[in-house]
Amino acid sequence: MTMLSLLIVVLICNIAEAAYYCNVADPCAHANASTFFEPYARFEICQYDPKYGLCDRYITPDWYRVEDAMLTECPNLLSCGALYPVWLNGSVPTEAEGIVDVKACKVGFSSCCSREVDVKIINCGSFYAYCLGALDSCSERYCFGEQGSCEVPTTVGTTTTPEPTTAAPPTTCSEDPCIESNLQTLAQPKDRSMQCEYKTEDSYCDNHLGQGWYKHDSPMLTQCPSLLGCGTVYPVWLNGTIPSTSDGVVTRKACQKGYDNCCSTSYDIKIKNCGQYTAYCLKSLNTCPSRYCFGDGVCGDEDTKKPDPHEDNNHRHTNIEIILGLILGVVALIFVIMLFINRKAINIKKCLVRKTKLGSTVNINIVKEGRGPAIENPVYSREKEDRSSPPPAYHP
Repeated sequence: MTMLSLLIVVLICNIAEAAYYCNVADPCAHANASTFFEPYARFEICQYDPKYGLCDRYITPDWYRVEDAMLTECPNLLSCGALYPVWLNGSVPTEAEGIVDVKACKVGFSSCCSREVDVKIINCGSFYAYCLGALDSCSERYCFGEQGSCEVPTTVGTTTTPEPTTAAPPTTCSEDPCIESNLQTLAQPKDRSMQCEYKTEDSYCDNHLGQGWYKHDSPMLTQCPSLLGCGTVYPVWLNGTIPSTSDGVVTRKACQKGYDNCCSTSYDIKIKNCGQYTAYCLKSLNTCPSRYCFGDGVCGDEDTKKPDPHEDNNHRHTNIEIILGLILGVVALIFVIMLFINRKAINIKKCLVRKTKLGSTVNINIVKEGRGPAIENPVYSREKEDRSSPPPAYHP
């Protein structure tokens, strides 16, 4: 039982540490003395910049004083200096309400609340104190305020865009793309659909794409996609139509989806319909992460089978607490069952002992007091019978 007790104590301590970091004597004083994690560029107007790598996955769970109130309306993706901003799905409390529990929401690829986060808030009179936990993936950040400075210290930012291992030699696109030997291979073709959400660990980008003719199994997207679509942050789509085979080589505008519009940057590209496929003369893009979009269907097999350690492994902190809670519950159940079995065994033993004693004593007392028929106790009867019966005859 010693090891079982020790395991229960350890589990309880782990759960308590994970769930009760907000339990302090004076949250207002505690928050006032705490230094907020990466306080810059948390306003709604602050756009995400990948070079800074700002993220609340590394925040120390604690009470914090923040000068601006937490945002209470759903912001756009790429707001608050993050890919996925987190906002308060509720209202801030009055001073009389004390500490309140509120749900914060992570803005997702297709929803204002793709995941909920537990937040505690107290109105300290001249400021609000927030008990914030670490978020699950990067880049996610809590949003505070609508307008303000988006300046980030020059000492912040260590992320870099990975360089491609190979680069196609540039061409002038003067050759005939309907001869397949004149075509080049487009990198990562299976996750360029508008349905493919950007994954931070991939960071695919067409800023090193060599100019030339390319083909894809799906036509180039002709509608404005969402930010973080096509497996990138800023997708590039065709602002026009696919030509017919009789049109020959045509020039079209390709538009880069921006923070608040569908065409923040445009590129001239050439297109030719070769009948069995369409060829595109593409050039390198000026922004990263940014990619050309092809198709609007479900992502390819590679994309659907590949796990995302940040997004698909969401709720990691919550899952740990749930697992620990389940283990604790199972251990506690086993402990209760063992106690029940042990108690049952002891009761049965006591009952047997009591029954034996009653069988040899009660009947004797009844006979002595003359309150019943002379019923001899079986034990004493056998002893008396053994003493009075003659021994069996001997027969050699």
